[in-house]
Amino acid sequence: MLKAYRLLLDVSVSSFLNRTVYYLRRLPLVGRAIPESLYGSLEWKRAIAWLVLIAQLLWAVLNKGIYLGLMAFMPAMAINERNPELHSLELFLAILLPLSFLTASIWNARVLEPKRDKYVAVKLLRISATAYMKVTLTMRYTQFFLSFAIMLSFFMAVLGGTVIEGVLVAAVITGWRLLAELTHLVVFEHTGKIIIRSTLLVWSSIFAGGALAYGLPLLGVSPAYGRILLFLPIVLLVIASGITAGLLLARYKRYPEAVESATKRDDPLLNLGQYMADSRKAEVAMKTDDLTEEETFRTDGAALPRADSDGYDYLNRLFFRRHRRLVRKPLWNRLAISVSVSAIAVLALALIGEGATLTELARFVPYFAFSVFVGEKLCRALFYNCDMPLMRYGFYRQAVRKHYVLRLARLSGMNLLLSVAVGAVLTIAATFTGSLPNTSELIALWILLLAMALLISVHHMTLYYLLQPYTTEMNARNPLFLIVNMMLSAVCAVAFVISPPIATLAIIALTLLLLYLVIALLLVSRFGAVTFRIK
Repeated sequence: MLKAYRLLLDVSVSSFLNRTVYYLRRLPLVGRAIPESLYGSLEWKRAIAWLVLIAQLLWAVLNKGIYLGLMAFMPAMAINERNPELHSLELFLAILLPLSFLTASIWNARVLEPKRDKYVAVKLLRISATAYMKVTLTMRYTQFFLSFAIMLSFFMAVLGGTVIEGVLVAAVITGWRLLAELTHLVVFEHTGKIIIRSTLLVWSSIFAGGALAYGLPLLGVSPAYGRILLFLPIVLLVIASGITAGLLLARYKRYPEAVESATKRDDPLLNLGQYMADSRKAEVAMKTDDLTEEETFRTDGAALPRADSDGYDYLNRLFFRRHRRLVRKPLWNRLAISVSVSAIAVLALALIGEGATLTELARFVPYFAFSVFVGEKLCRALFYNCDMPLMRYGFYRQAVRKHYVLRLARLSGMNLLLSVAVGAVLTIAATFTGSLPNTSELIALWILLLAMALLISVHHMTLYYLLQPYTTEMNARNPLFLIVNMMLSAVCAVAFVISPPIATLAIIALTLLLLYLVIALLLVSRFGAVTFRIK
């Protein structure tokens, strides 16, 4: 078992470090200092293996912190702020109960989960399926318990509980999940059915868990039932059941059948790379019905952009004309989502009452803009339908600044449309519901919306040109792309947590926009010809 663990660790670390070296070597300036020989050097990979393991443990703790903070702690505090009679600790436990014990136990099962790593280990490296699953489950649930114990102890202490109670809740959740893991195997063994592949069941559990977690507290139902997680007889029973399930999992004899079912090479869930690549290509590919009959059959140029455009402006106009579906459909969808969410938010303010105004929603604006506004899909459509063949030519890469500015202007217009729609709906709805703030705060809200629309546009287009994350398979394989995206997402989340005054938030957004735009123009002009290329 220890040998299998070391082999799996070596493969995981080597794969991660090779990808890191690959993308670091493509960074301007820094990449020249990184030798290609690092790919084949085993010494430094073995030396750094334990650091990678520590990093994985730290990430597991951070991951649980994000999950508990966003899904349970912050909603509990928000509900408690509106209804102080509901105890925040009880709210936290009441929200955690259905999310971790109902939803997560149904859709998350490691043994029957189709993963490429499992295929590589069992099918290619010929590691015993039994040894692989014992190592995986041991590491998974050891890490699971420790990370949950650390973060639950922290949040429970903040909410008035104790560290011991946090550890007990972590033990109960871990025990339940071990029991759920065994249940998945038993169901598969007797019926041949894999629960996590039942879309209806999985999504039903997600909606039911969300409704129980947030619906009951919002309706004013006492969250005291959450304390069942601290009721000692229940705690001991679940922990004992989890230990028993763990022992049965350790002695389970039919792992090969379960792993075989989860590693079928033609399973689209296993061959996720190809499955997602095909999905992404279909999503941004041009279809015959995207062209009108006139554009399909006419050759006299009448359906082309007007004659006053030329060069890259002409190319840009032609792309957006020929790919109306790819451009307009996500825009209209997001416009509908934005308008609906804005109207619901104002209605919620009206129901809350007590002088609540639109300024209460300001802290949600940055993260809402990051999540909903247009950007990444348009960049993928540009890559697949226009840039992928042209990136092979030096003259096209040398002109990156020209088409960067043209496309940024088009994307900014789309997101400004979304921000104006959101602002209009908020203002009109707030006028009728009596939640309209004073003039200065209303102006600050509009400035924030417009600044975030431009900031999101600059962000997506700049990452596309400087990091060019897409491959011919339409995968975003650049870790730096993901890291920078996570950084902006974290900044938006911080605004939600800290909740600064709306005027301060608007000034911060404007400042970030101006800095980002200036730096982006300089970097694209200087390095765009090198970074904007096919991979």
